[in-house]
Amino acid sequence: MWCKGGICIDILDQIVFSKEASNLDSYKIIDADWKDNLGVAVVLKVKRQLMILLNENDFLTIPFKLQYSIVRWIDKNTLLIADSRNENDLDNVFILNLAGKILVSFNGGDGIEDIEIGKEGIWISYFDEGVFGNGISTEGLVLFDFTGKAVFRYHSDLTIRPSISDCYAICKGKASSVWLFPYSNFCLIQIYPETKAINYYKVPQKLYGSQALCVRGNYAYFFDRYNSDDELFSWEIGEKKPQLIGKIDGVLRGLSNSENNHFISISEEFVKLYKIINADEYNN
Repeated sequence: MWCKGGICIDILDQIVFSKEASNLDSYKIIDADWKDNLGVAVVLKVKRQLMILLNENDFLTIPFKLQYSIVRWIDKNTLLIADSRNENDLDNVFILNLAGKILVSFNGGDGIEDIEIGKEGIWISYFDEGVFGNGISTEGLVLFDFTGKAVFRYHSDLTIRPSISDCYAICKGKASSVWLFPYSNFCLIQIYPETKAINYYKVPQKLYGSQALCVRGNYAYFFDRYNSDDELFSWEIGEKKPQLIGKIDGVLRGLSNSENNHFISISEEFVKLYKIINADEYNN
């Protein structure tokens, strides 16, 4: 627990999937997602076959080949599976029902860094090979509707904005907004796609290079900055200094502010949720 000036921040963790408890044969955890009202979805590679495990009970075989898999819940009846690489300009984002039937597919671009789902649609961010490549990925960040139509393009639709060379981290914000933390200037940026409104904040240099982000109220949480050794920082937006609040194993991704937990973590053995206890998050 970290405390200063009467403010204390603690971190609670919860295992939602483990190799030991799964009673499955040898496999590799590729990716995972969590929603409070839907539970966990985990992509597993069993020998050469990709499968999605839903809440440790239901298995869904992925009916096509993927090189680098990303899974996200959409709602109780559908989920999204995507391939991060798409050098041949083919469909690489698929919306499936829970029987494995493809309902929608579209070309989401090459070099996908992360995907976030909101009521407004499907946010896709891109790393540098996509941004400096060809096609839709050169936008750095794109909002697609649930038919696969691009309805917001960062570089094209915003006239005044920092450029994205590599979108290190994104997370869902309130309403339709999304937060992002892009290279090269590492501003913390919030976008409302329907109005094309943008807010951005100068971030302390100590947080540069962070690979995961979660924003709740007055606070932003940054994980795995440059040379950090899996450190998690809390930063009250607008203040000069961030605070180190702990270390976390695995690959983290920030969860939507509609979720009870702040981060999901994927390691070789576990999928975990992390909740940050900070009573000052929404105090003005």
